[in-house]
Amino acid sequence: MALDTLPHLSPAYQPAGRLIPIFTASDEGENAQASIKLTLSLAKSAAARGETVLMLDAQDGALMTAAGIIYNKTLGDVLYRGADITDVLYITSNEHFTACACGDAQMDVVLGSMAALSLSYDWVFVAAPVGCTPAHTRLAQASDVSVMTYSAASDHFMRAYWMMEAMRTRAPKFDPLVLSTGPQDLAVESALLLSDTIRQFLGAPPPYGGHLTDPNLNTRILDKISEVAAQIAVA
Repeated sequence: MALDTLPHLSPAYQPAGRLIPIFTASDEGENAQASIKLTLSLAKSAAARGETVLMLDAQDGALMTAAGIIYNKTLGDVLYRGADITDVLYITSNEHFTACACGDAQMDVVLGSMAALSLSYDWVFVAAPVGCTPAHTRLAQASDVSVMTYSAASDHFMRAYWMMEAMRTRAPKFDPLVLSTGPQDLAVESALLLSDTIRQFLGAPPPYGGHLTDPNLNTRILDKISEVAAQIAVA
């Protein structure tokens, strides 16, 4: 079955089709798990609104484990071993919330699958592996809006700067929604330092979405992403 043909969806259903990768600038401390926590919480919040969600695990099963989802087939089985796409989409206790793991298929190989799958859901959240490879750049370019986390501890905001620099070298329009993790009391200071450094050397800084532990963060992030995606759609 084709990746863009999902029989459980009504022909009258018109999904928003937002592809949202969650990037992590570094793996220090709490930030190592930030993309997993954030991806899972955003997916649950969007599904609780009644919107259809697909959560894609590109972190070697860590996201599926965190979600408590038992699975035995992945996108790797679809791409390399002839499995049916419906066999790798795991519907959770919330009928609007589906999860899928990339398995042994590398992120650059499944980019086309991610784009095709995004057409069938309101939200497709991708927990990208830590790092900044050409595959990360291509995923960012294919996305509607990207999210990037970094640690507020010490000078770790510079990891976010370096990732911004590397991404904008290949994708000049890369403008993720940035979130801090780690020490709450350093969040504002690190956000200002990151914003000022980017402005000085790279141009306009990306918007700061808040700290991972902020109250009502998911609602604000989902609303902001929807707003930005709508603006891009009519631009």
